[in-house]
Amino acid sequence: MNPMERQLQLGRELMELNAEWFRKLTEMDTENFSKYVELNQDFASKLPEVKDLQGFMDLQREYGEQLWNGTQEAMQARGKLMQDAVDANGEAFRKAFSAEEEAPKAKATKSTTKAA
Repeated sequence: MNPMERQLQLGRELMELNAEWFRKLTEMDTENFSKYVELNQDFASKLPEVKDLQGFMDLQREYGEQLWNGTQEAMQARGKLMQDAVDANGEAFRKAFSAEEEAPKAKATKSTTKAA
């Protein structure tokens, strides 16, 4: 395969990989947004039940903890997804450029073998 074909193949592979990662990222963000809306609705429904300041503070503390934990989980999942994307793209580049480096070496090995 000549260098131009390898570059086109690399471009196609990167487009496919990145389209897949963006799809996963969008699905993850949609799911996280749904969880956020659900959390807010749940605590909004509990708000009328609060009768005193201590109850309000407890509800607010519980809301904050759940929001913080959800945000941490979402960020960890997003970080893992992004790391996987970077690794996959790096592997595609390594594969494409290692094939280019091997081709001249293979030609050099054939020419030295014929000369001997």
